[in-house]
Order: sequence, then structure tokens, then C-alpha cells
Amino acid sequence: MDEHATTATGHRDDEPLRRQVLRILGQHPAGLTPGEIASQLGLTTSLTHLLQAMAQAGLVERVTSEIYRRLPL
Repeated sequence: MDEHATTATGHRDDEPLRRQVLRILGQHPAGLTPGEIASQLGLTTSLTHLLQAMAQAGLVERVTSEIYRRLPL
């Protein structure tokens, strides 16, 4: 199975990906779409489920139906 496909499952293995997503969102205060984040990470898989889980965990905020941004520390 592709390592990127397993990262969206919520297992401990996706912690590095979560940090990468937070780093990218920190560089874009207005937020980005899951596709824009994936593109910047060089991924071809969807990050929608990962971002939804991160929003539920209080790590990111869903600004609109497609835009997510990092919450202030």
C-alpha cells in the first residue's frame, strides 16, 4: 500500500504529515484547499479526511467548505 494513502487513516504514522500540513498552513494565514496543500507537499492523494480529523482535534480551522487554516498557537 502507498505510504501516503496510509497517512490519512489517523494512525501514528501520519504525525509527520500533520506537522508538514501545519508548517504549510503557517505560511498561508488565509488558508489553503486540501488540493493546494497536497500539491505543495508533492502528493497526489486527497488530504480532505486528514484535514477534517485535524479540524476535529483543534489543530486547524475550516474557514469555508474548502479552505482550512492553522489555528493560532
